[in-house]
Amino acid sequence: MRDRLLKVFCTFAVILLVTGCLSTPVSEQPDSDHPVSLENHGNESATFDITVVRNATGETVHNQSYVLDSGENREVYNTDRASPNGIETFEIHWATRNETGQVNVKTNQCYGSAHVMIGEDGTASSTYGIC
Repeated sequence: MRDRLLKVFCTFAVILLVTGCLSTPVSEQPDSDHPVSLENHGNESATFDITVVRNATGETVHNQSYVLDSGENREVYNTDRASPNGIETFEIHWATRNETGQVNVKTNQCYGSAHVMIGEDGTASSTYGIC
């Protein structure tokens, strides 16, 4: 009986491991591939000033201005370029059309892309993908 219980327990543990139920949560698994994208859904061209700061070092890893025509989308940076060491936080500071903002992303598997956009009504905003 004891051998049978041990066999059932071991089988159950293997099933949990194989299906990922006992694995590390995605928020604790590094993933350095996080694009920063700009989107202009407004009715005229716009200038976006983008600064990306790597919090672990305090280093500005990207600082550039971009002009996007109406309806244009563009990927302008990827946190992978900074070669982050494990899970790090990056601050994306932006300015466009007399508005400013900031969005943070962590280099883990839970975070996705960061987006800075101008909506159809002309207002600027930012967001990011997360699980």
